[in-house]
Amino acid sequence: MEPYETGRRRKNQIHFFLSDKEVEALHLRMETCKMNSLSDYCRHMIINGYVIVIGDAKEVKEFNIELGRIGNNVNQIARVANTSGSVSKESIDAMLGYMDKIWQLQRSILSGTQKLQSTT
Repeated sequence: MEPYETGRRRKNQIHFFLSDKEVEALHLRMETCKMNSLSDYCRHMIINGYVIVIGDAKEVKEFNIELGRIGNNVNQIARVANTSGSVSKESIDAMLGYMDKIWQLQRSILSGTQKLQSTT
């Protein structure tokens, strides 16, 4: 019976051989990434070249909160600008402060991702 006749989404198989050491390294990396399926891990690595693991999502949550704040500030500034035709320097400075915080968080998150990629 052909794979596609069994209801599988993926019908193509790829076979290759690994040494004992390579299999051990593969399983270790898969476990490090907290993935349970060898097939999923291999597929993800082949397609993307890396796996991002977020152990503590605190930075991502902070990033999303800051994005929400900036969105609210931009909307408020846009309303004031549309109503009065001008925006105060304080409003612009506040928004620039939030933007600086976002860039700092983004750099922090990306540096963690780069460290992860360099170990794979």
